Amino acid sequence: MKLSSVLVQGLLLCGIIASPVVTTPDADNSTDISAQGFGAKYELCFDENQGRYCTGKSVKACARAYETGKDHYSPKDATNACNFWCSKIKTLDDCRTNKKKFNYHPKWGCKDQMYSCLH
Repeated sequence: MKLSSVLVQGLLLCGIIASPVVTTPDADNSTDISAQGFGAKYELCFDENQGRYCTGKSVKACARAYETGKDHYSPKDATNACNFWCSKIKTLDDCRTNKKKFNYHPKWGCKDQMYSCLH
């Protein structure tokens, strides 16, 4: 093998080893598209169209508000967020199911939230 081939292979290998590690989101679906901050705490105990962040008390009105609000959600992201916030959420499982069902990925995880209806 030529010396130049060995050097090129060595440099490529060093570049791969030195490249940063990429991680994937945890099982709680905690990546972000939203303005709701990392480590945020929410009280999740509400019926359909009754959630605090279900602006206008319907998905359509909520999505319109999120699109035109200060954070300027895209139509898709606004609809995903509003489908989540306007759904019935009373338990940890409801939260996890609805985040997946509506493709909603805030920075916070369901396991860190408060579910006051359980008390």
